[in-house]
Amino acid sequence: MAADTHYAYAVGRIRAVEKRLLDKGKLDRMIDSKSPEEAMKVLTDAGYGYSSGDVSTPFDYEKLLKEEEKKTYKFLEEIAPEPEIFGLFLLKNDYHNIKVLLKGEFSGNSDESLLLQTGTISIPVLKTSINNRKFDALPEIMAKGIKEAIDTYGRTTDPQVIDIILDSTCFNHMKEKARFSEKDYLIKMVEILIDLANIKIFIRLKALDKSIDFLQKVLLKGGSIPEEKFFTGMGESMDKIIENFKNTPYEKICQEGITSYMATGSLSIFEKLSDDYVMSYVKKYKNLTFGVEPLVGYLIGKDTEIKNARIIMVGKINNINNDVIRERLREIYA
Repeated sequence: MAADTHYAYAVGRIRAVEKRLLDKGKLDRMIDSKSPEEAMKVLTDAGYGYSSGDVSTPFDYEKLLKEEEKKTYKFLEEIAPEPEIFGLFLLKNDYHNIKVLLKGEFSGNSDESLLLQTGTISIPVLKTSINNRKFDALPEIMAKGIKEAIDTYGRTTDPQVIDIILDSTCFNHMKEKARFSEKDYLIKMVEILIDLANIKIFIRLKALDKSIDFLQKVLLKGGSIPEEKFFTGMGESMDKIIENFKNTPYEKICQEGITSYMATGSLSIFEKLSDDYVMSYVKKYKNLTFGVEPLVGYLIGKDTEIKNARIIMVGKINNINNDVIRERLREIYA
């Protein structure tokens, strides 16, 4: 607890900036705007971008959102006593970049526009490491995952193995960082993320009628849901599976998410409910005076805000009905 009191200054800074998060009123203004240009003005008025000349058309909204993500991490790294903690949340971008580089190399059709600038490892370092097959500059667990992906792809020529191995490595890497922090809050959060990822993997594989052997290969380790529950579920109906998750923390997500999936073939409701579940977890700790929790809560809140802004901008550009846009929005932190 003594160490967490070092967060007093940082938490004070967070209290000031979280007041500027986009609240329901501002999101409604974006949705009800008459044009994508008007919707994007709400973002620039809220401080998105570095200057008014950053973007020239609403179709550049993605540039604005990526800059906002960079600003958020930079701010947290500046104020946090343990800035390395926030690398845990950027690992997904590193592993995304590794997948893009490996698949580009193996297919002979690379597309570097897909690379994300907000990882913990710079893109030049990743590219040099992969091109030269020398991984000394990378964390050991990441290097091991890349080597395994390269070796397995070489033996199978199945690009699917790249995703399977690197997704698993990413979550193991996150677990490692969470444990190293010795913060139960972060360890629990990673456990929740693994549970939600495993349920999603399970639903997809069941729909594809994959074998239990295949499920065993791709199921992530370290969640709170016993693996046996998934293995048994492969032979059961979806209705029975929903029943199996009754009286668990994920009851509502499975009931509504799987029901929607059975009706539409889409996991969008499941994904929305999963995001809302993570938000409900961080909001429990929002009002703590000390500790990393309010900083992580702000980070998740800002990530959600950016996700909602993306949903609205895509909706306005594609003339999607306002009510449909509202249904897709995630629970906010503000």
